[in-house]
Amino acid sequence: MTTPPHRPRPSATPALPVAPSPGDRPPAVTTTWYTSAAATAAARRMAGNAVVGDPVCSLASVGGVDPRLVPHGGRVGIGEHGGYWCLIW
Repeated sequence: MTTPPHRPRPSATPALPVAPSPGDRPPAVTTTWYTSAAATAAARRMAGNAVVGDPVCSLASVGGVDPRLVPHGGRVGIGEHGGYWCLIW
């Protein structure tokens, strides 16, 4: 019985990542927040009806809004009344 010839295995060591140069980095994404008359009016309607949700709002809540639920970049209009929040993007 003969033994098959030894074959070297490929290296399991991954290549080291190359750090990007400062010119290769994408620009920082920022979100512009502003007070919106439409969002404030929607928050007033929700507070007046004691109901969360208005067709104008992209996101509505009572109490605090989790900013992680808002898309990054662009503009977000906010309005608050009586603890009700409306965000429009």
